[in-house]
Amino acid sequence: MRPPLTRNRYQLSPVKFNCVAWTGMTLIGFLCSLVWIEIGEVPDLDIFQAMLGATVIGCFQSLILSRFLPHAWLWILVTFMAWSWMGASSVGVMGWFAPRTHLLSVRLTTGLMLGGITGIWVGCWQWLVLKPILSKSYLWILISGISWSLGLSIGWIVGGILYSITHLFLGEVIGLVVAWTLVGGQTGMALSYLLPRN
Repeated sequence: MRPPLTRNRYQLSPVKFNCVAWTGMTLIGFLCSLVWIEIGEVPDLDIFQAMLGATVIGCFQSLILSRFLPHAWLWILVTFMAWSWMGASSVGVMGWFAPRTHLLSVRLTTGLMLGGITGIWVGCWQWLVLKPILSKSYLWILISGISWSLGLSIGWIVGGILYSITHLFLGEVIGLVVAWTLVGGQTGMALSYLLPRN
């Protein structure tokens, strides 16, 4: 008996999720966003920068997810919405600014707290897209929160150390590169586990 012709091509895809590619695309998206967004402090960044950054990163990540999501453009949309709301709020555009203080203990605690808020908020929006294809989609919100909490705090600490050594703001940019790499790596490992294996 022939298999039904209406089967979803995403269910038939033999492609496995590639954590390294996801991490790379996330990092490339962040670096490309720097063409339009200048790393700054909280007052320097607004909703317009959030919209640009979210769109660029969402597009790069959707290139990986397009093999697993029937409507990958929705990933771009929800990522755009999440970061835009954050850019308009008092929290700010977390992935593109460095804290004013150079006290590592403050960077650690603030990064853990604000990173957790960022991850949970963005994770809730992205969960809307992942829910139809993931059996344990609720874990994405938790994983996103933990990933951003650890990634941002470590990135801010690295940036603070490099800035204190070199006295160049480039140290803060490198710290944010570390943060996005850690976030991409952790969320990539999570998606490797959560996405259905064909």
